[in-house]
Amino acid sequence: MIPLNTKPKGPVPSPFSAAQQATFDAGFTKAVAKYPPERSRAALLPALHLAQDLLGWLPEAAMAYVGSRLDIPPARVREVATFYTMYKLKPQGRHHIEVCNSVSCWAMGSEDLIKHCESKLGIHKGEITADGHFSLGEAACLAGCGYAPAVLINNYRYAEHMTAEKMDKLIEELKSAPGNKMADFPENKDTGRAH
Repeated sequence: MIPLNTKPKGPVPSPFSAAQQATFDAGFTKAVAKYPPERSRAALLPALHLAQDLLGWLPEAAMAYVGSRLDIPPARVREVATFYTMYKLKPQGRHHIEVCNSVSCWAMGSEDLIKHCESKLGIHKGEITADGHFSLGEAACLAGCGYAPAVLINNYRYAEHMTAEKMDKLIEELKSAPGNKMADFPENKDTGRAH
């Protein structure tokens, strides 16, 4: 285990291709610019989102790289990434479906919805279909208690009042869109600024 005050020795290599690096640098600059220079570490969450969007998940190399760019020790970055369920620490399917398991969603049938997805996709929670197209997981809370059960797709698409029939329709829609990549660095709907 790395002590919390340990800094990487030497430069941390980038996990990105040249094109991904350009996208990361542009998004990173926007994220950091939102904070005063002495608070630039506050850009950790959006920087991790950006890295995950580019790679599809957050390998250790990406977490270490983001930490080095923000002058945050790798162990601290990992603490954040492992705390939030929105960060994926292993490869996911092309379309990652998360079903909320909060009390409200559970009471409205999320457990049955998960079982339905497992049956429909032929996988269990935490697994990826053989073709790599889908993965399935649970989210601790999607803040949709009044619209339960709620589902999150690819970290940015939100669906409410889900039923087995609606899930079947969603899965079929996603099957016919195999070329779609994960969302670009998301725009803040209220201000138009990236967040």
